Amino acid sequence: MFKIRTKMEALMDDHEKLNRTLTMARRSLTILEEQVAGFGALHAPAHLKIELEEKRRQVAELEAKIGGESAIQANDAQVVRQEPGDPQAAAPPGVDVTLLTEIVPTAFCHQLTAEAFPLVTVTLDNTGQGCTNAALRVSAAIEDYSDIAVASSRVRQGEQVRVSLLPILKSAAVVTLNEIQPVTLRVTVEQTTPAERTLYDQTKRIKLHARGTALLAVKAPDGSLIDLTDYLAAWVTPRHIAIEKLLRRAAERHPDRQFVGYPSAGTLVQSAKIVRAQAQAIFAALKQEASVVYVNSPLNLGKQQRQITQRVRLPSESLTAGGSANCIDGTVLFASLLELVSIQPLIVVVPGHAFLGWRIWRDADQYGFLETTMIGSANFDAAQQAAQDQYDDVLMKGYFSRGLFDPGGFARLVDVAACRAKEIDPLE
Repeated sequence: MFKIRTKMEALMDDHEKLNRTLTMARRSLTILEEQVAGFGALHAPAHLKIELEEKRRQVAELEAKIGGESAIQANDAQVVRQEPGDPQAAAPPGVDVTLLTEIVPTAFCHQLTAEAFPLVTVTLDNTGQGCTNAALRVSAAIEDYSDIAVASSRVRQGEQVRVSLLPILKSAAVVTLNEIQPVTLRVTVEQTTPAERTLYDQTKRIKLHARGTALLAVKAPDGSLIDLTDYLAAWVTPRHIAIEKLLRRAAERHPDRQFVGYPSAGTLVQSAKIVRAQAQAIFAALKQEASVVYVNSPLNLGKQQRQITQRVRLPSESLTAGGSANCIDGTVLFASLLELVSIQPLIVVVPGHAFLGWRIWRDADQYGFLETTMIGSANFDAAQQAAQDQYDDVLMKGYFSRGLFDPGGFARLVDVAACRAKEIDPLE
């Protein structure tokens, strides 16, 4: 092998020292960013913010210096050969980053997983010439609004691996978001073996939905549709104090002045009658105590690019607003009261509309239905019949077996009890 001149040896030694210093500085920077993220941008101590800015400046200066040193080495080296086995001699894996969507749900994001909602997908391509087995660390964070999502991956020579990440939003940071908020997403890919080096470190402007926006579906870059209608169950909030107070008033309108949920024994017919009486008492309380009135605001499907969204009020917000509710607001409000008495509620979603259902016996596939938009304008029997007619119609047309948001019609039945089993929990 050829021997490099003494000047070149010195330059290489200096370059190696700078790389080690940069690696340590980046590690320190990651730790500081995690600490500041833990407090939130508005509440982080001043000394941490100062340290973070200083460390970012140090990293930037080192990166610039290393870039300059590399140029000098390229100009000064007459013959440069890397030692056999030198980890820097191996070609790094290729990195490709894609986003599922550029507008992220805030209300229930903390209940999603990277498997269900792969916001960031990083493809690590180790098939190129000169590649060898490699270990990598992939991270993603929404600055000031999320924790850092981290995944480690070992990629063999000749392999291609995909890593999915979903930074989990901090509830305290998003609870006050009433409109779409522009934010910064940072994605980093670092190789840890056989050499330590940063392969990718970029930021991208994305947006966060308002907390009152339910993201019902997302069209992925490959054209597939991710169905998120089950997450409407998060707006069913039986343990809010306003719901508990209203249920106590509703119990006074029941013939027995109490709610029992499902009977412990009896027939389906008997159970259906018992459950219906409780639903009727809740209907009366919403009409006369809460003054629920339908506001004509149909389901708003498809406003955002490659997304289907709907603004939804929490039940407590509908009650605070004097009972004004559109179809989905009234449905999740009534469903909250049913769930509080251990009756299993359902949310039926059809194009442009939603209405309420419930199982007539625990886990039974027989249902009762109610049109909540008629609470303020009709009696209980009429509201039940209207909903039953709608259900029978979409069932006959086969809408439940169609793809989500099929232009020819579709329907979804959101089983709140099943959603709870999937850890889709109330928002409050």
